Amino acid sequence: MLDKNLTEFLEQGLAIHIGTRNERLQPNGGRVTAVRVEDEGRHIVAFIPKSAHHGVLDDLQSNGQAALSCTRPADDRAVQVKGEFVSMRDADPAEEKFAIAQWEGFLKQLDLIGLPGASTGTWTMWPCVAVKIRVTALFSQTPGPDAGAVLT
Repeated sequence: MLDKNLTEFLEQGLAIHIGTRNERLQPNGGRVTAVRVEDEGRHIVAFIPKSAHHGVLDDLQSNGQAALSCTRPADDRAVQVKGEFVSMRDADPAEEKFAIAQWEGFLKQLDLIGLPGASTGTWTMWPCVAVKIRVTALFSQTPGPDAGAVLT
């Protein structure tokens, strides 16, 4: 379950990638615009751009397993959230401001490490599909002695 500190970390605007696998165990993955923590940390909603990642969405519906890698570029703090697919819907237009604010937070992180926003200017990050995932495991992925440690 995600506590308040992890929730604040995840919702600040990070480099977020979702990974899935198909029935032949072949990997799929893609960029995530934003995440929202719900249900007192038991679920996470990943806002996945509609412009891509059809394999990811198919995988979620067929086997339901997902892993989200969430990294803050400025200091490489990273968390992996593993979970099970709960539901999928078109993101509501009212959620756009929330999601794009996180995306802009990620772009500010890129500026901090010397990558100008121009390199991501053509990426289409909205509209999105809102994918609800039940959190089943959390891991530290920050480089260093605790990399891979289970987070509680």
